[in-house]
Amino acid sequence: MLRNLKKSKFFLMLLIAVMLLPSSFYASTQNENKKVLKGDLMSKAEFVGKISTYFAWPHPSDYNDIWKAPLKQFNDVKTTDQYGKEIEAAYEEGIINPDTEGNFNPNNEISRQDAAVILANVFKITESDNAAKFSDYESISQEARGSVNALVEWGFMSGRTPDLFKPNEPIKRSEVDKIFNNITSKIVTPVQALPKQNAVAPRRYVKLYTPTPGATIYYTTDGSEPTTSSKVYTVESTGHINEMLNNSQLPERTVVYKAIAVKDGMVTSPVQTFTWHLYRPVIDEFQHKLIKEKTSTSPAVYQLYNDSESVRPMAWYIEGQDKGILFDALQTRADAKNLKEYIDENIAKKPYSVVVGHSHGDHMAQAPNFADDHDIYVNERGWASISSVLNHPEDQAKVKNIDEGDIIDIGGSKLHVYALPGHDHSDIILQDKQNGLIFASDIYGCTRAGSADNVAVMGVKTDLFLSLVQQTYSNFKKDGGKITQIFTGHDESSLEASHLGIYEAALQQVIDKGEAGTTPTLRGNNDAPNSRTTIIGDMWKDGTNWVAIKLPGIKGDNTEYLTSSPINYNGQDGFMKYSVLSNIEIEGGKLVGKTVQWAQSRSFTWAGNTISVNNSLPNKFDPWSYVYTIEVPKSNDSLTLIPTTMSTMVKSIRINGKKVDYRSRTTIPVSDGSVITIDIIAPDKVTTSTYTFTVDKK
Repeated sequence: MLRNLKKSKFFLMLLIAVMLLPSSFYASTQNENKKVLKGDLMSKAEFVGKISTYFAWPHPSDYNDIWKAPLKQFNDVKTTDQYGKEIEAAYEEGIINPDTEGNFNPNNEISRQDAAVILANVFKITESDNAAKFSDYESISQEARGSVNALVEWGFMSGRTPDLFKPNEPIKRSEVDKIFNNITSKIVTPVQALPKQNAVAPRRYVKLYTPTPGATIYYTTDGSEPTTSSKVYTVESTGHINEMLNNSQLPERTVVYKAIAVKDGMVTSPVQTFTWHLYRPVIDEFQHKLIKEKTSTSPAVYQLYNDSESVRPMAWYIEGQDKGILFDALQTRADAKNLKEYIDENIAKKPYSVVVGHSHGDHMAQAPNFADDHDIYVNERGWASISSVLNHPEDQAKVKNIDEGDIIDIGGSKLHVYALPGHDHSDIILQDKQNGLIFASDIYGCTRAGSADNVAVMGVKTDLFLSLVQQTYSNFKKDGGKITQIFTGHDESSLEASHLGIYEAALQQVIDKGEAGTTPTLRGNNDAPNSRTTIIGDMWKDGTNWVAIKLPGIKGDNTEYLTSSPINYNGQDGFMKYSVLSNIEIEGGKLVGKTVQWAQSRSFTWAGNTISVNNSLPNKFDPWSYVYTIEVPKSNDSLTLIPTTMSTMVKSIRINGKKVDYRSRTTIPVSDGSVITIDIIAPDKVTTSTYTFTVDKK
C-alpha cells in the first residue's frame, strides 16, 4: 500500500511538472517538421520545396486520378508538414531518396555537394570528368564529383572561397538562389510531362510544359530525337494529347515521347524521354463497390464499372426498401457480358428498373440485356440514339419515357426527375431530396486528371444553358431539398455540393466576359484544336473541385455559341448587351412558365412507327419572354422575389422602381391582379429590358 502511495505521489508530481512546462515546448514539439533554419541557412525541406515549386510537380493528393501509383513517403515526412507535399512530389520524380532508415531528415542542413548532385540531376546537366580546381577536391565524395565538376564548369556554382569548395559545409539560401538564377537564365529548363509515368492506365492525356517562359517545345512520338523541325507542342494548338488503346491494339501499348524546349539566346534543354504503359483488357468482368449502406430512410448506393471499357464510365445501382434503380447501362457490348446477370447475382435484393441518364454509347450498351423482364426508362429525346442498341421494334415498344416532374418511389426515399439538356438532348437527373443524393450521368463532373476530361455542352446555347442550370439548381433546393453528394458518369467518387457552384461559375464567366471567358480545350485529338472551352480550377491542384465545359465551336470563329435573336450576343462586346434575367425564384407563389425550345424537333422510326419528338421543356422561365403570371394562394398577401440576371455585370436591377442587388431577396405586398415590374440595364448602359409579372390569386 505504501509503495502504491509513493507511486501515486510520483505520478502526481510528474503531471504537475508537465503542466508547468512552457507553451514553447509544445509548439516546438508539434512543429518539429516545420523548422526553418535561421539566417541564410537552408534546410533540406526548404531546398527541395523550392525545386518542386519551380517545376510545378503536382502532389498525388491534389488531383483525381484513379490510375496513379501509390504514394511514396519517407518515415519522417508527413504530407501535412511544411514542404511535405513538395518533398513527396520530388520523391515521386526520383530526385531524392531515403536513407537506410527510410528517412529524409527534412530539418537537416543540406551540404553544398548534396545540393550540387540534386541540382545537376533535376536540370539534367550532364556530369563532367573535368576535375574542378579546388585544393580540397579530394574531399568531394565520388558520387558528387561529376555534378560538382559540371556546375563549376558551366559557371553555375563556385567554391566557398576561390581555392576551397567546402563540399560538406551547409549551402546558404543566397547561394541556392544565385545558382538557380544562373541555370535558369542560361539553359532552357527540361520539358516536364503530365500525367506521371509511374502508373498503368487504359488512356493518358499528355501535357508537356517547361517552366522557362517563352520557350517552344518540340516533340516526337516515334522514338526519334526531337529537333526544331519536329512537331511543336502548345496547349492552345494541341491540347492534352490523347493516348489510348483502340480495339486493334488491345490489351497493351507503350507510348514514348521525346521532347526539347528551345528559346532564342539560351541553350536548348536536354532531351527528355517520357514513357507511359497503357493497358486495357479485351473483355473484363463487371465490378462494384458499395458506396452507401441502406437505412430505413436512405437507399443503398453501389458503383458499377468495367475495366475493359475505353472511357470507364460509371453506372450506379440505387436500392430502397421496396425497389431499385440501375442508373445508366455502361459501355460493354450486350453480347460480350451481361450486366443484368451480374447485378442479380451480386447486388440486387429487390426488383429493379433501368434508367438511362442519357443515350450515349458508353452509358446504354447493356440495355438489351434488361429488355425482357425489367422496365427501361429513357427520355424520349434519346430514343433515336438508343435504337442503335435496342434495335428490335418489340424491345423499343417496352421502353418508357421519363422526364422532368416524374417521381420514382423506391421505398424509404423518392427520386425526383429533372431534365437538363446540353450534353445530350435526353439528359435527365435523379435527386433524392431528403438525403441530398444527385445522380447526373455526364451533365456535371468529369474531373479526372490525366484523362483531361471535360463536359461537352454543345446542344444548347451557353446563355440559355446557364439559365437552365440555375433553374435546375433552384428546383434541387425546393421543398427543403438537400444536396450532399453528386454521382456522375465519369467520376469514381462522388462530388461535393460545391461542385454545382463551380459548374455555374464556369458558365457565368463566359456570359460576363464573352470569348475572353473561354480557353482552348484540354482534350487534344478528341476535340478540334482550340475548341472553345470554359474552365474553373486546375485539374492538377484542385482534386475534384474544378471543371472544364466544352462549348460550341472553335475559339475566335463565328459559331453562335450564344443566343443571336432577338439580340445577337456573339461577337466582340456582344456580351455587354445582356439586360435579361436568367432565373427568377419566387417564394409564396408559383411562376407560370413558358415552353423553352433549344433545338429543332426530330422525326424517326420507333417501335415500327414514325414519331416526332420536340427538343423543348414546358413551364420554364425563358430569359427572352417578358410577360408572366404568378399564381398565388389567396391566403398570401406578399411574395418574395430573388432575381438572377444573366450577366453579373448589369448596371442596375429595379423591382417596382426600387434598386436591388443581384440575387437579393425582395418581399413585396401583392393582391389579385397586381403587377410587379423588373427593369434591367445591361453592362453597355444602353440595352434595357422590362419584365412584368401579374399576380393571379387562386
